[in-house]
Amino acid sequence: MDLKEQNWKNFTANHLRDWHGIWTRYSPEREVTESFQSLRSFRSNPEETEIVQTNRYAYADGRRLEQRWEFNQLSNSLPDGLFHPQNESMKGVFFESGHAAWVSTKLKTGSYFGVELFFRYNELKHSVGIVYDERGSLSRTANIREDATGFPSQYWSSELNQLPERNLSGNWQGTAVTMTPDLKISAPIATQLHWDWEGHETFFLPDGVSISCPGKVSVGTSFTMVVNWLVTASEMQQLLVKYDESGDFSALTLELLHLLH
Repeated sequence: MDLKEQNWKNFTANHLRDWHGIWTRYSPEREVTESFQSLRSFRSNPEETEIVQTNRYAYADGRRLEQRWEFNQLSNSLPDGLFHPQNESMKGVFFESGHAAWVSTKLKTGSYFGVELFFRYNELKHSVGIVYDERGSLSRTANIREDATGFPSQYWSSELNQLPERNLSGNWQGTAVTMTPDLKISAPIATQLHWDWEGHETFFLPDGVSISCPGKVSVGTSFTMVVNWLVTASEMQQLLVKYDESGDFSALTLELLHLLH
């Protein structure tokens, strides 16, 4: 199977269902700017070559909103990832485990820039969005906590506010695999948790979700955005997305870590 076909298969194998969730957006000052109920549904034809994604949003004031996109394996599955119908600069890259990312392929001066990183554990999924404005300053972060078993989730809390800190110390060890923009995935290597990134802002969201990212990004300086999820007290998933000095997406790394005592 070629790499773009594998990427498509990783998408269909892990994401074709109804994901019930809560969508929460935060300001760079860590304030909740909005939160609403969401349902992201993925439907396919029997051959799984055509996917329809429907997002439904339900707001506290009674408003309802729906968005819909169509993905076709022939036209949307490309050698550098899945082409997003809404945004031609976004590509979807998918690991076999269900972890994934929508990445801006290039940071350009004067335009908005963002990534969405997806985590998966059994029937649970969550994603973290990190968005920068046209000046390269952090504009907002978002977290979408989802559960395929229904709403409300037995796992996710209804807590919205960020925490002042989270203890991520200890001997976290595990394995890392890295995907490059051509969809090649490296063999697993041993790794350990590296959380203290110089010059990064950190955000501690509810339910064990943490973000570490630069407050400002610019062409000419390479940078990394990091998100992790404490699934349990001793089990962590971490995604790192890297951009090189010319502003090009260069790597997505998945780390599966365990706390050793």
